[in-house]
Amino acid sequence: MTRPASDARRYRIIIRGECGRLLASLVDNVEVVSSQNGHTRVVVLVRDDPEFWGLLEQLRDLAMHVVSLQDLGHVNGQATAP
Repeated sequence: MTRPASDARRYRIIIRGECGRLLASLVDNVEVVSSQNGHTRVVVLVRDDPEFWGLLEQLRDLAMHVVSLQDLGHVNGQATAP
């Protein structure tokens, strides 16, 4: 079952390596928050589960190591996390 776009979720992902420019050029709806100390922190907007799993597959295919993944909640404000 696909969620409506208004029910999109945001995720904060920390990736080993400084790869912000690459991610910004390859992944839609991504904001590079910082790139320091050998890690890149991004916030990405994901519309539904297939898009979420597709993003993780894309990171795997690029041989990027996900250090941390945090669900920040719904974009429409119904649920949020710090």
